[in-house]
Amino acid sequence: MGAGESDLDLDSLALTGLTLEMGAGRTTVDLTGDYKQNFDASIQGGVGQATVLLPSEVGVRARAQGGLGKINAEGLHREGDSYVNDAYGSSDVTLDVDVQGGVGEINLKVV
Repeated sequence: MGAGESDLDLDSLALTGLTLEMGAGRTTVDLTGDYKQNFDASIQGGVGQATVLLPSEVGVRARAQGGLGKINAEGLHREGDSYVNDAYGSSDVTLDVDVQGGVGEINLKVV
């Protein structure tokens, strides 16, 4: 992705994996779908703000590392070096998200 503002509504897709490289600006990625199989998502941040919307009914394990910036994890709790939601470990499906921030803010939010 280049520069600017983008909203990626991926919740209705049957994803088997995701690799996203962001440029500069503000990006929102909606991963709140009802997934039938495990999958991995890799999001590489650029400069700006990245918001990742995560499902509450599917187990989520998110690893977020910021370069120069802040990491917010709403609806997740810390487990080791990851953030997990309440469904993690008890749901049949797990979404593994790896977010690498550049310069800016990373927002992980369970909706």
